Amino acid sequence: MSSPARTLCQWTLATIISLLVATSAHAQNTWGQVKTPSQQPPESIGSYSNGCVSGAQQMPLRGEGFQLVRTGRDRHYGSPYLVEFLKDLSNSVEENDLGRLQIGDMSQARGGPLIGGHKSHQTGLDADIWYAQDHRAAKRPLTSWERDNISAVPLADERAHRLIEKNWDPRIPSILRLASEDPRVARIFVHPTIKRKMCDISGTDNEWLRKVRPWWGHNYHFHVRLNCPPEDKHCKPQSPVKGDPCEGGLDWWFSDEFYAILNGTAPSKPTKPKKKKEMPAQCRQVLKAQ
Repeated sequence: MSSPARTLCQWTLATIISLLVATSAHAQNTWGQVKTPSQQPPESIGSYSNGCVSGAQQMPLRGEGFQLVRTGRDRHYGSPYLVEFLKDLSNSVEENDLGRLQIGDMSQARGGPLIGGHKSHQTGLDADIWYAQDHRAAKRPLTSWERDNISAVPLADERAHRLIEKNWDPRIPSILRLASEDPRVARIFVHPTIKRKMCDISGTDNEWLRKVRPWWGHNYHFHVRLNCPPEDKHCKPQSPVKGDPCEGGLDWWFSDEFYAILNGTAPSKPTKPKKKKEMPAQCRQVLKAQ
């Protein structure tokens, strides 16, 4: 067999295997198969990466200052606490002439683990918001096809680990500041180069950047995570963010150690297999409820 043919055969086999794995994972993920929220009082249960949500609300397709994108994934549910926050933030963005938010993944109808791309988004308190928007569609409803196919604009190159200056939108810091200064917000995750850019331009007026955390990915969207709603007794919060808003932890993302990990040259370390966490007992009731 010639080299190109062998390569094609290997690629085809790898594709088939990946599809079978994905199909198997979907079949095993009961949470993704339930398409309606439970008819229970609203509550976020467990932790952001191991939990669920009862009595979730579905985010409207469009409203003042926002539109939904990637609706075909069926992940636009959340705690009423999150839905209210997103509407409030969108209103503020529009009132301040900062554009129209495009909102991506939130949670599934009853939360729980998602297939691919997210370990969190399980309790109805996380949402992905695109940095940029298609300005041609900003003042009209997106069509069903556009919602699932419109392109996001990356602000950072993940592989080169650098900011894409030509894509930088000067409205981004203002939008993130509106979100960060809301007391309902626990953290906002962005690409490390975006955090560094905002630290560089904010100077000493940077206290609002404390909640804005550098993390892998997040080069075309920022991830907003809310605190547990005050009345949700089974919701597990994260510890408040401490330390200088623009020093300390940010430096690691530009260190030799980080670049070794990014480029795959870091020495491998033995790892122990992680024991799968048990979901909170209340989530079994959420999954079975009407």
